[in-house]
Parts: sequence; C-alpha cells; structure tokens
Amino acid sequence: MRAELLQEQRLKLSLTKELTQAIELLQYSAVELQSFLYEQSLENPFLEIRDYRLKRNFRNLSDKEKQQWIENMSTYSETLSSYLTAQLPALSLPEHEERIVHYMIACLDEDGYLRVNIEEIAERFAISKQEAEKALQIIQSLEPAGVGARNLQECLYLQLKRLPYRDEFAEQIIQHHFSLFVEKAWKTLAKQLGVDIASLQRVWDLIRTLEPRPGIHYTKERPHFIVPDIIVQRSEEGDWRIFYNEDVHPELIWNRGYEQKISSCQDGQVHAFVKDKYRQFLWLAKSLEQRKQTLLNIMHVIVDKQKQCFETGFAALKPLTMREVAEELGIHESTVSRAVKNKYVQAPFGTVELRRFFSSAVSSVYMDEDAASSVKVKMFIKQLIEQENKQQPLSDQKLADLLHEQYGVVISRRTVAKYREQLHIPSSAKRKQYVGK
Repeated sequence: MRAELLQEQRLKLSLTKELTQAIELLQYSAVELQSFLYEQSLENPFLEIRDYRLKRNFRNLSDKEKQQWIENMSTYSETLSSYLTAQLPALSLPEHEERIVHYMIACLDEDGYLRVNIEEIAERFAISKQEAEKALQIIQSLEPAGVGARNLQECLYLQLKRLPYRDEFAEQIIQHHFSLFVEKAWKTLAKQLGVDIASLQRVWDLIRTLEPRPGIHYTKERPHFIVPDIIVQRSEEGDWRIFYNEDVHPELIWNRGYEQKISSCQDGQVHAFVKDKYRQFLWLAKSLEQRKQTLLNIMHVIVDKQKQCFETGFAALKPLTMREVAEELGIHESTVSRAVKNKYVQAPFGTVELRRFFSSAVSSVYMDEDAASSVKVKMFIKQLIEQENKQQPLSDQKLADLLHEQYGVVISRRTVAKYREQLHIPSSAKRKQYVGK
C-alpha cells in the first residue's frame, strides 16, 4: 500500500457566520430585530443605534395615522392569577390554607383549569386529600364561575350551580350523563331518563350559554405590541403605494469619533479589533438593506396579485403560493417563507399578518373563472352552515355538493371536513337541534 499526495478542486457551499446572521435577520419580526440590534450595539463599542421613533413627532400625524397606530397597541389586561389572588383577603383564610390556595392558583392553566393531581398537592404540603379538596373548593367558589375545575364536566357543573335560578335537571345531566349528552346520543338518554328530546334540547341551549374556558378572558402575560414592517396605502390617483416602515427600525451609525480616539493607539491588536468590528458593521448594514429590499419585493408581488383583496378585504383573496412569488422574484421558496414569518402589513382594512395573503387553490368547474382560494371556500362553508336548517343540518357530503352547485367549487367530503374543523365548527350530528327556535 503506497501513500500518495494528490490535489483536487471542489466547489462547496458553506454557511459562514455572516451568512447565517443574514438568514436570521430575514426571519426576525420588527420587535425581535430591534432587540437583536441593541444586543449587537453592546458587543460592538463603535456601533450606535438611532431610534427613529425618538425623532417622530406624534402631534404632526394626521388623525387617520394616529388611529392606525393606536389600533396596534395592546392594553394591559389583568391576569387570572392576580384576579383570583385579589379575592382572597376577603375570605380571611388561615396562613397555611392560604399558602396552599396560592399554590393551586399558580398551577391553573390559561383556561382556568387545574391540571395538577390533588394527591400531588396533598403530598407536597403534607396534608390529607380532604384538606387539599377543601382548598380547591375555595378556589372554585371565586369568580369567574367554573375556575379551578379539573375537566370540562366539572367546569360546566360548577357554573350551573352558580346560576341565579338553579336547574336541577341540567345539573343531573352534566353530573351523571355527561358522555351521552355531549355525544348527542339523545334518543338513548331520553329513553333512560324517561323524558322527551325537547327537554334535552333545552338543557343543550342552556349549556351553550356557559363558558367552557373561564380563564380565557384573562391574559397569562402582558400582550405584545404588533409592529407592521410594511405599510400599504392607496394614493389619490388610485395607485397602491408600498412603504417600508422606517419608523420602527433603528438606524445603524458608526462612531467615527470613538474610532479615531482608539486608532491613535499604536497597537496592532487594537487596529485589528477596530477593523474586525467595522467589517461586522458593514455586513450588518448590508444584511438590513437586503432584508428591506426582499420584503418590499415580496410585497409588490402580493399587492399586484391581490389588488382586489386590498380593495374589498379578505373575501376577495385569490389563490397565491409562496412558490409563485419566489419564481417571479427569482429567489428560493424558503427565502419567501423566512421573509413573511412573523411579519405584519398595515393595510387599509387593518394590520394583518403577511402570511394571510397566501392561500392554496381549489379547482373550479368554471374554466373562465379563477380558481377559488381555500380562504374563500371556508367562507362559503361557513355561510352555508349559518343558513342551514338546524333541525336538519348539512352533512359534509351535502356541503361538498352545494359548493359544487352554487359556487362551482369541486372539493371532496374529506376536504370539507378538514376546512370545517379548521373553522371550529362541529359535525352535523352535534349541530342538530331537535326543537326549532
């Protein structure tokens, strides 16, 4: 066996640190980008961040512009934990019991349910299961009604017991016949209880007025501020104008004065350090400019393809895929995907996520018409279900037939079921009402 030394040329694509950084910048939201840039300013002593918002005079904005910015602001809402805790002082609980109640409140999920076993809590505080149950009953006595439940059945039952006028039949149904009731096996249940279907329908209508997620009206944390990256406006001439939102993106500045002061030092390592930081500054500035141009280019294509949507709203959304946009711009589909991630557009009808302008196509039997978007088909399904006879609700197959007959949309029963579930609409069996209103 002979050892040899050979030379060969190879083309190899490698992700440098700078290239990886450029990819990350593209998928950052406006808020994430600001945080990243301020982190970079801490690492680079020559890099300064000038925030455009400091220069923006709110009083000089028109009333319309003020309203658009105010719509993006999220007000602070009280958390479920703080709301429950504020009710405890009025109960004058013993210290050890209050400590257990505080712990249970901290264990509630965002819907207001207790997902920790009572046995685990009893073991943690070295108390009996009965004492732990007593502490849970204290939480369940607080507002909102249904909080502290361990499942949906208990949540609904707690709310029924708190109604101004108790309905013992409804309480009996939820407490002892919950599974048959929610699955709408009403004929079997009616036979077991010796009642008519109308009585079960009355209970169903009552249950629908209750809140299955009592904690949903409270927030787990302070809401985020939505910042649009792109602004789309219509000019007086009727043209659509697209602006990059400079007001929320800081400007990068190289501190020349500090550079000159440092460079006066006759030290090779210092000069190398300054040179390296300047190279990082240039690459960061270039990446930000590339990010800006990519977003603008993508938005121009979207506006061109979805003009009717911008004029009348999402009801007129046409099928558009990221691949189509990528092919028109001569870039990779993954670049479009990264660019639209967590980005928002301030359109005439409000601030919306950029991804909402992309929708798959559904075939149409009318060759002279454009294919319908999946968003539009979902709207058709929702309209048909809203107009249906609740005593004889439309099955998924019937919905598919009506879409074909009324709108010329050809989709399968399984696709109808998928879209219906995405709209959080129950099946026809669970939508059925046995007594007309």
